[in-house]
Amino acid sequence: MSGIKDYSTVQANNTSLNTISVAEGMLPSNLNNAIRALMKNTRDWYNDSQWVIYGDGSGAYTPAYVSNTQFTITSTGNDLTSYYHANRRIKATGTNTGTKFGTISSSAYSSNVTTVNVTWDSGNLSSDTDLEIYLSGLTATNNSIPLGVIGSGNFADGSVTTAKIANDAVNNDKIADNAVQSAQLNANAVTEAKINSGAVTNSKIGADAVNGSKIADDSIDSEHLVDGSIDTAHISDNAVTMAKISDATIVTNSEQSGHTPDDNTFYTTSAANTRFLNKDTSELINSGQTWSASDDFIATTAAIDARVIDLVDDVGGFVPIANETSFPNTNPDVNNGVGTIVSVEALSQAYTANGSGVVSIPNGTVGNSTVTLNGCGANTVLASGFGILVESTTTQHTYNFHRLVPKATEVSTVAAKSTQIGLLGTSDAVSDMNTLGTSQTVSDMNTLAAISGLNTLASNSANVTTAANNLSSINNFAEVYRISSSAPTSSLNVGDLYFDTTANELKVYKSSGWAAAGSTVNGTAARFKYTASANQTTFTGSDDNGNTLAYDAGFIDVYLNGAKLVNGTDVTVTSGSSIVLASGATLNDIISIVAYGTFNVASINASNITSGTINSARLPTVPTTKGGTGLTSIGSAGQVIKVNSGANGLEYGNASSAEVYGFNKNNNSQLIVTTTNQGADNISSSTFASFDDVLFSASGFTFSIDTNGDLIATI
Repeated sequence: MSGIKDYSTVQANNTSLNTISVAEGMLPSNLNNAIRALMKNTRDWYNDSQWVIYGDGSGAYTPAYVSNTQFTITSTGNDLTSYYHANRRIKATGTNTGTKFGTISSSAYSSNVTTVNVTWDSGNLSSDTDLEIYLSGLTATNNSIPLGVIGSGNFADGSVTTAKIANDAVNNDKIADNAVQSAQLNANAVTEAKINSGAVTNSKIGADAVNGSKIADDSIDSEHLVDGSIDTAHISDNAVTMAKISDATIVTNSEQSGHTPDDNTFYTTSAANTRFLNKDTSELINSGQTWSASDDFIATTAAIDARVIDLVDDVGGFVPIANETSFPNTNPDVNNGVGTIVSVEALSQAYTANGSGVVSIPNGTVGNSTVTLNGCGANTVLASGFGILVESTTTQHTYNFHRLVPKATEVSTVAAKSTQIGLLGTSDAVSDMNTLGTSQTVSDMNTLAAISGLNTLASNSANVTTAANNLSSINNFAEVYRISSSAPTSSLNVGDLYFDTTANELKVYKSSGWAAAGSTVNGTAARFKYTASANQTTFTGSDDNGNTLAYDAGFIDVYLNGAKLVNGTDVTVTSGSSIVLASGATLNDIISIVAYGTFNVASINASNITSGTINSARLPTVPTTKGGTGLTSIGSAGQVIKVNSGANGLEYGNASSAEVYGFNKNNNSQLIVTTTNQGADNISSSTFASFDDVLFSASGFTFSIDTNGDLIATI
């Protein structure tokens, strides 16, 4: 938009006014128009005179958008930073920018370009072709505001901040009465000189604010103490002397004989000695002193405790526990020594002593420490359910075995068998037991005892008899079928079997030796891949994918880097578990192996299938979805196969001949079409001869002639 901003400071350069030519020799009519334009421009500026489009100071200019907060003005040889200076207010307008107000934060000049940075009150600068930049009428360097004319009414509320007030500018006259609150006072700012005499009243002292350092020594007398206010916590140690205690409260030696006991008085030491024990220190037994059984001595409680312990030590202690994992964490003996018996009610499991007669019980104490039992006897078994008695030693968690305690229920059971036990004492019973006690008999019984499952064997005696009657067959099977990690080498007969646990397969003994009973390959084929090392010839075991090589000899193809090798020439494939190249491979060559599964398919000679062997009932009906007809029978003579009315299958139907269409024109040049009506009508030879043209086609056509005289056929 044209305006005052476009006027040049060089008079001769002002040759146009709002696009009206005012150059030398202008039209007279342009003068009136130019004056009107000048008046308009003046009024436009006046309406918003606080803002000026300064541009570069002379003539038209174009501000260049750089970013949301930056623009530039190019003016040859003109540094504009003194006009676009920091803190000057600025306004920008534009189609996308709208109207934005802000403050210049900084400006810089370089190579004819003045760069201006702006902090906008809100929003951002946009890239507009009609962008205009306005400067406020007031500058920092040419301030036109008279001195002393800005009153308080010109300040917005809250606009005078701390930074606007000079140091020491606020004196006492500027502070309203009662305006200074505690929040405005620095800590320790109120000194004694600031407090008037007598100004600190009781209400000005906070609760608990007066401590001992604020009270002068010896300045509080009894009239300042509330009755009952001095409690025990406020009395110093040893501060209450005899002189401070009422005489009526103390009972002296001379008063004790006539004093009636109560809760309000106490005896002096001499009074207590006379009234009670009347014993001096030489007649007192303290802990650690030799005990005396005289009636002339009194023992302290500590001395009594020590005497009881001495008596118990002489007797020995007894500690019952529920099981072998409940031993105490510390030595149960009061002197941490020997003599205390620990009784275990019942062992929760059996324990066997080692060759030195020592039993170790893991987690034997309640704190899970190991307990050691010595003296149990070499290889002695402490049976589960039995109790034991052990004696403490001077070693922590170590005990000496005393004896085994039988189960109470078993003792009762034995007691109930007194008659039977008596029979064992007869001479015959003793003789029989002597016989059983011989070393050979004991050895035989030990052998039987070591055999598990005797009860099961006894209950299957019939099967045992059957096995005994067929022992030769059982022994023969043991030789025919064996399980081993390597091939058997003895008692070999053709047809023998053994399961190879190394190769994980069943093998049969043939005249040529052991061979796989079935195909080594599970399925039709197995693939293996090996990456060769330098000059490697033998490949076996796990391949690159962790699969173990196994194949049927001869049924294998080997490839070197994709090229098939010739079995027997380039590679040996006979072991079933490895392949051997005739020449060493190169480093990182790829050996690919395909092992094939072997199997037999029963073959039928085609000559054995005679006519009629496979009847029609064995042949399938092929559906239309598989290219068949889906029909199970033959139609009538002359019928054809056609799609049914539902268009979902085939069926038999009569064949129809082609429709005859005869064409000619009547006297009005209209098209006349004569048909056989799908065979229902006949056309005579004379009528047929009169047709201008004849068409043989399918039924269903209709014919017409269009405006161009062309024949149109519609079906």
